[in-house]
Amino acid sequence: MVILLNCVTLGMYQPCENIDCTSDRCQILQAFDAFIYIFFALEMVVKMVALGIFGRRCYLGDTWNRLD
Repeated sequence: MVILLNCVTLGMYQPCENIDCTSDRCQILQAFDAFIYIFFALEMVVKMVALGIFGRRCYLGDTWNRLD
């Protein structure tokens, strides 16, 4: 669901129309962006703690996690 929310907010973002981000729409999208960033950063930290960082079956051992 968070990935879908990220795709929707990226599609709604219009950087050329409001460079200073003073509109309500831009500020709401910035708040969603901050939430999404924090969510995925916490997901990464939890996975690193649970699986470990280095090794064969660790967080960085999975190709998808390295891509993230």
